Amino acid sequence: MKKTRQGILGYIFLCSLWIGLTIIVISPYGEYPPLNAIPHSIQQTPDYREMVLIPAGTFIMGSSNAEVEKVIKTYGNRGDFVEYDFKKEKPRRSVYVKAFYIDRYEVTNAQYKKFIDATDYPPPHHWHGGSSPPDKANYPVINVTWSDATAYAEWAGKRLPTEEEWEKAARGTDGRIYPWGNEFNQDKAGTAEGILRLYLTPTDLLHFAAPVDEFKGDKSPYGVYDMAGNVMEWTDSWYERTEKKAVKGASWVHLGARARSATTDGVSPERLSHLLGFRCAIDADKNTKTRGIESTL
Repeated sequence: MKKTRQGILGYIFLCSLWIGLTIIVISPYGEYPPLNAIPHSIQQTPDYREMVLIPAGTFIMGSSNAEVEKVIKTYGNRGDFVEYDFKKEKPRRSVYVKAFYIDRYEVTNAQYKKFIDATDYPPPHHWHGGSSPPDKANYPVINVTWSDATAYAEWAGKRLPTEEEWEKAARGTDGRIYPWGNEFNQDKAGTAEGILRLYLTPTDLLHFAAPVDEFKGDKSPYGVYDMAGNVMEWTDSWYERTEKKAVKGASWVHLGARARSATTDGVSPERLSHLLGFRCAIDADKNTKTRGIESTL
Protein backbone atom coordinates (compact mmCIF):
# COMPACT_ATOMS: atom_id res chain seq x y z
CA MET A 1 0.00 0.00 0.00
CA LYS A 2 2.82 2.36 0.88
CA LYS A 3 4.54 1.72 -2.45
CA THR A 4 1.28 2.27 -4.31
CA ARG A 5 0.75 5.60 -2.56
CA GLN A 6 4.33 6.66 -3.33
CA GLY A 7 3.78 5.75 -6.96
CA ILE A 8 0.59 7.81 -7.14
CA LEU A 9 2.29 10.80 -5.50
CA GLY A 10 5.20 10.52 -7.91
CA TYR A 11 2.83 10.42 -10.87
CA ILE A 12 0.96 13.48 -9.60
CA PHE A 13 4.27 15.34 -9.14
CA LEU A 14 5.41 14.59 -12.69
CA CYS A 15 2.03 15.62 -14.12
CA SER A 16 2.14 18.89 -12.15
CA LEU A 17 5.71 19.47 -13.28
CA TRP A 18 4.79 18.91 -16.91
CA ILE A 19 1.84 21.32 -16.66
CA GLY A 20 4.16 23.90 -15.12
CA LEU A 21 6.72 23.48 -17.87
CA THR A 22 4.01 23.80 -20.52
CA ILE A 23 2.83 27.08 -19.00
CA ILE A 24 6.41 28.36 -18.95
CA VAL A 25 6.91 27.45 -22.60
CA ILE A 26 3.63 29.03 -23.73
CA SER A 27 4.14 32.32 -21.87
CA PRO A 28 7.87 32.85 -21.36
CA TYR A 29 8.33 36.49 -22.34
CA GLY A 30 8.37 39.88 -20.66
CA GLU A 31 9.26 43.27 -22.05
CA TYR A 32 10.96 46.56 -21.21
CA PRO A 33 11.95 49.67 -23.22
CA PRO A 34 14.94 49.57 -25.61
CA LEU A 35 18.24 51.07 -24.51
CA ASN A 36 20.85 53.10 -26.33
CA ALA A 37 23.78 51.56 -28.22
CA ILE A 38 27.23 51.45 -26.66
CA PRO A 39 29.62 54.27 -27.69
CA HIS A 40 32.32 53.12 -30.12
CA SER A 41 35.00 54.61 -27.86
CA ILE A 42 34.59 51.81 -25.33
CA GLN A 43 34.41 48.85 -27.69
CA GLN A 44 36.74 45.96 -27.00
CA THR A 45 39.11 44.17 -29.34
CA PRO A 46 37.49 40.84 -30.28
CA ASP A 47 38.84 37.85 -28.38
CA TYR A 48 39.10 34.88 -30.76
CA ARG A 49 40.36 32.42 -28.17
CA GLU A 50 36.89 31.17 -27.29
CA MET A 51 35.53 31.37 -30.83
CA VAL A 52 35.33 28.73 -33.56
CA LEU A 53 36.01 29.30 -37.27
CA ILE A 54 33.19 28.17 -39.53
CA PRO A 55 34.57 27.92 -43.09
CA ALA A 56 32.86 29.42 -46.12
CA GLY A 57 30.70 27.15 -48.22
CA THR A 58 27.26 25.62 -48.59
CA PHE A 59 25.37 23.60 -46.03
CA ILE A 60 21.96 21.92 -45.83
CA MET A 61 19.48 24.15 -44.02
CA GLY A 62 15.89 23.55 -42.97
CA SER A 63 13.68 20.47 -42.88
CA SER A 64 12.00 18.29 -45.50
CA ASN A 65 8.26 17.63 -45.57
CA ALA A 66 8.87 14.11 -44.24
CA GLU A 67 10.92 15.39 -41.28
CA VAL A 68 8.28 17.96 -40.34
CA GLU A 69 5.38 15.52 -40.71
CA LYS A 70 7.15 13.05 -38.39
CA VAL A 71 7.55 15.71 -35.69
CA ILE A 72 3.96 16.91 -36.04
CA LYS A 73 2.66 13.35 -35.77
CA THR A 74 4.62 12.71 -32.58
CA TYR A 75 4.78 16.11 -30.86
CA GLY A 76 2.43 18.49 -32.64
CA ASN A 77 -0.08 18.68 -29.78
CA ARG A 78 2.52 19.26 -27.04
CA GLY A 79 3.09 22.55 -25.25
CA ASP A 80 6.44 23.01 -27.02
CA PHE A 81 4.70 23.54 -30.32
CA VAL A 82 1.69 25.65 -29.36
CA GLU A 83 1.48 28.32 -32.09
CA TYR A 84 4.74 27.03 -33.59
CA ASP A 85 4.81 27.46 -37.37
CA PHE A 86 6.39 24.35 -38.89
CA LYS A 87 6.28 25.90 -42.37
CA LYS A 88 9.13 28.23 -41.37
CA GLU A 89 11.51 25.25 -41.31
CA LYS A 90 10.82 24.35 -44.94
CA PRO A 91 12.10 23.74 -47.50
CA ARG A 92 15.23 21.72 -46.96
CA ARG A 93 17.72 23.67 -49.06
CA SER A 94 21.37 24.31 -49.87
CA VAL A 95 22.61 27.69 -48.58
CA TYR A 96 25.95 29.43 -49.05
CA VAL A 97 27.44 31.22 -46.03
CA LYS A 98 30.69 33.16 -45.94
CA ALA A 99 33.40 32.29 -43.41
CA PHE A 100 32.82 33.56 -39.88
CA TYR A 101 33.76 32.99 -36.27
CA ILE A 102 31.20 32.12 -33.60
CA ASP A 103 31.45 31.85 -29.81
CA ARG A 104 32.17 28.33 -28.63
CA TYR A 105 29.71 28.81 -25.74
CA GLU A 106 26.73 31.01 -24.96
CA VAL A 107 27.62 34.35 -23.38
CA THR A 108 27.84 33.83 -19.62
CA ASN A 109 26.80 35.91 -16.63
CA ALA A 110 30.47 36.57 -15.87
CA GLN A 111 31.12 37.89 -19.38
CA TYR A 112 28.00 40.04 -19.31
CA LYS A 113 29.01 41.45 -15.89
CA LYS A 114 32.30 42.71 -17.41
CA PHE A 115 30.26 44.50 -20.05
CA ILE A 116 28.03 46.09 -17.40
CA ASP A 117 30.99 47.17 -15.29
CA ALA A 118 32.73 48.74 -18.31
CA THR A 119 29.71 50.58 -19.71
CA ASP A 120 27.27 51.15 -16.80
CA TYR A 121 24.69 49.30 -18.87
CA PRO A 122 21.66 48.20 -16.79
CA PRO A 123 21.91 44.58 -15.58
CA PRO A 124 19.18 41.96 -16.18
CA HIS A 125 16.19 42.62 -13.94
CA HIS A 126 16.62 39.39 -11.94
CA TRP A 127 20.19 40.27 -10.86
CA HIS A 128 19.80 41.41 -7.27
CA GLY A 129 22.21 44.23 -6.48
CA GLY A 130 23.39 44.36 -10.09
CA SER A 131 25.20 41.01 -9.98
CA SER A 132 24.27 37.45 -10.80
CA PRO A 133 24.57 34.88 -7.97
CA PRO A 134 28.24 33.98 -7.40
CA ASP A 135 27.56 30.32 -8.21
CA LYS A 136 26.00 31.25 -11.58
CA ALA A 137 29.03 32.96 -13.16
CA ASN A 138 29.45 30.26 -15.81
CA TYR A 139 25.74 30.03 -16.63
CA PRO A 140 24.34 31.65 -19.79
CA VAL A 141 23.02 35.17 -19.26
CA ILE A 142 19.22 35.25 -19.59
CA ASN A 143 16.45 37.85 -19.45
CA VAL A 144 18.18 39.96 -22.10
CA THR A 145 16.43 41.53 -25.08
CA TRP A 146 17.75 41.51 -28.62
CA SER A 147 18.85 45.11 -28.02
CA ASP A 148 20.76 44.05 -24.90
CA ALA A 149 22.45 41.22 -26.78
CA THR A 150 23.33 43.55 -29.65
CA ALA A 151 24.77 46.12 -27.24
CA TYR A 152 26.97 43.47 -25.62
CA ALA A 153 28.11 42.19 -29.02
CA GLU A 154 29.00 45.70 -30.15
CA TRP A 155 31.00 46.30 -26.95
CA ALA A 156 32.83 43.00 -27.50
CA GLY A 157 33.73 44.01 -31.07
CA LYS A 158 31.43 41.35 -32.48
CA ARG A 159 27.83 40.96 -33.67
CA LEU A 160 24.97 38.51 -33.40
CA PRO A 161 25.02 35.61 -35.88
CA THR A 162 22.48 35.40 -38.69
CA GLU A 163 20.00 32.53 -38.65
CA GLU A 164 21.90 30.87 -41.49
CA GLU A 165 25.24 31.20 -39.70
CA TRP A 166 23.78 29.85 -36.46
CA GLU A 167 22.29 26.80 -38.15
CA LYS A 168 25.44 25.98 -40.10
CA ALA A 169 27.52 26.22 -36.91
CA ALA A 170 25.04 23.87 -35.21
CA ARG A 171 24.62 21.12 -37.78
CA GLY A 172 27.59 21.26 -40.14
CA THR A 173 27.25 20.58 -43.86
CA ASP A 174 25.76 17.08 -44.03
CA GLY A 175 22.16 17.91 -43.10
CA ARG A 176 22.17 16.15 -39.74
CA ILE A 177 19.11 16.88 -37.59
CA TYR A 178 20.93 17.47 -34.29
CA PRO A 179 24.47 18.75 -33.69
CA TRP A 180 25.66 15.20 -32.94
CA GLY A 181 23.63 13.28 -35.58
CA ASN A 182 20.12 12.31 -36.65
CA GLU A 183 18.79 10.65 -33.50
CA PHE A 184 17.86 12.50 -30.33
CA ASN A 185 19.80 11.53 -27.20
CA GLN A 186 18.48 12.98 -23.93
CA ASP A 187 21.86 12.53 -22.27
CA LYS A 188 23.62 14.86 -24.71
CA ALA A 189 21.67 18.12 -24.29
CA GLY A 190 19.88 20.18 -21.65
CA THR A 191 16.23 19.57 -22.59
CA ALA A 192 13.04 18.65 -20.73
CA GLU A 193 13.61 14.89 -20.94
CA GLY A 194 16.48 15.27 -18.46
CA ILE A 195 14.80 17.94 -16.32
CA LEU A 196 11.68 15.80 -15.79
CA ARG A 197 13.83 13.21 -14.00
CA LEU A 198 14.76 15.76 -11.32
CA TYR A 199 12.80 16.94 -8.28
CA LEU A 200 12.87 20.72 -8.51
CA THR A 201 11.05 23.51 -6.73
CA PRO A 202 9.02 26.06 -8.76
CA THR A 203 11.86 28.56 -8.21
CA ASP A 204 14.40 26.08 -9.56
CA LEU A 205 12.25 25.55 -12.64
CA LEU A 206 12.54 29.23 -13.52
CA HIS A 207 16.33 29.27 -13.37
CA PHE A 208 17.53 25.82 -14.37
CA ALA A 209 19.78 26.73 -17.29
CA ALA A 210 23.02 24.82 -16.76
CA PRO A 211 26.67 25.96 -16.92
CA VAL A 212 27.75 26.44 -20.52
CA ASP A 213 30.29 23.62 -20.37
CA GLU A 214 28.08 21.02 -18.67
CA PHE A 215 26.68 19.15 -21.66
CA LYS A 216 29.76 17.76 -23.38
CA GLY A 217 27.65 15.80 -25.87
CA ASP A 218 25.83 18.87 -27.16
CA LYS A 219 28.67 19.61 -29.54
CA SER A 220 28.44 20.50 -33.23
CA PRO A 221 30.74 19.12 -35.95
CA TYR A 222 32.78 22.33 -35.62
CA GLY A 223 33.10 22.12 -31.83
CA VAL A 224 30.38 24.61 -30.84
CA TYR A 225 28.46 23.73 -27.66
CA ASP A 226 24.87 24.02 -26.38
CA MET A 227 23.23 24.65 -29.75
CA ALA A 228 20.55 22.01 -29.11
CA GLY A 229 19.55 22.77 -25.53
CA ASN A 230 20.20 24.84 -22.38
CA VAL A 231 18.75 28.19 -23.61
CA MET A 232 17.32 29.48 -26.88
CA GLU A 233 19.46 32.08 -28.63
CA TRP A 234 18.89 35.40 -30.38
CA THR A 235 20.04 35.85 -33.98
CA ASP A 236 20.35 39.02 -36.05
CA SER A 237 17.89 37.80 -38.69
CA TRP A 238 14.30 38.90 -39.04
CA TYR A 239 11.72 36.16 -38.62
CA GLU A 240 10.38 36.04 -42.18
CA ARG A 241 8.57 39.30 -43.02
CA THR A 242 7.59 40.17 -39.47
CA GLU A 243 8.74 42.61 -36.79
CA LYS A 244 10.23 39.73 -34.81
CA LYS A 245 13.78 38.40 -34.63
CA ALA A 246 14.56 34.75 -35.32
CA VAL A 247 15.59 32.69 -32.29
CA LYS A 248 17.25 29.30 -32.58
CA GLY A 249 17.76 26.22 -30.45
CA ALA A 250 15.78 24.82 -27.54
CA SER A 251 15.84 25.59 -23.84
CA TRP A 252 15.82 23.30 -20.82
CA VAL A 253 11.98 23.19 -20.77
CA HIS A 254 11.65 22.04 -24.40
CA LEU A 255 11.37 18.47 -25.62
CA GLY A 256 14.07 17.00 -27.83
CA ALA A 257 12.18 17.59 -31.08
CA ARG A 258 12.43 21.34 -30.43
CA ALA A 259 16.22 20.97 -30.14
CA ARG A 260 16.56 20.16 -33.84
CA SER A 261 18.93 22.57 -35.57
CA ALA A 262 16.27 23.55 -38.14
CA THR A 263 13.69 24.78 -35.61
CA THR A 264 13.12 28.51 -35.73
CA ASP A 265 10.78 30.88 -33.94
CA GLY A 266 10.16 34.61 -33.80
CA VAL A 267 10.35 36.92 -30.77
CA SER A 268 9.84 40.69 -30.58
CA PRO A 269 13.28 42.37 -30.24
CA GLU A 270 12.32 44.02 -26.94
CA ARG A 271 11.00 40.88 -25.31
CA LEU A 272 13.03 39.03 -22.71
CA SER A 273 12.82 35.55 -21.25
CA HIS A 274 14.44 33.28 -18.69
CA LEU A 275 14.64 30.76 -21.55
CA LEU A 276 16.55 32.99 -23.97
CA GLY A 277 20.23 33.96 -24.20
CA PHE A 278 22.72 34.50 -27.03
CA ARG A 279 26.21 34.03 -28.45
CA CYS A 280 28.25 36.29 -30.75
CA ALA A 281 29.86 36.02 -34.18
CA ILE A 282 32.28 38.00 -36.31
CA ASP A 283 33.20 38.03 -40.00
CA ALA A 284 36.25 36.04 -41.07
CA ASP A 285 36.36 37.14 -44.71
CA LYS A 286 34.92 40.48 -45.73
CA ASN A 287 35.38 39.83 -49.45
CA THR A 288 32.84 37.03 -49.83
CA LYS A 289 29.11 37.39 -50.39
CA THR A 290 26.98 36.94 -47.28
CA ARG A 291 24.68 34.13 -48.42
CA GLY A 292 22.63 32.81 -51.28
CA ILE A 293 20.19 29.96 -51.70
CA GLU A 294 21.70 27.80 -54.42
CA SER A 295 19.05 25.10 -54.63
CA THR A 296 16.08 23.57 -52.89
CA LEU A 297 16.61 19.96 -51.89
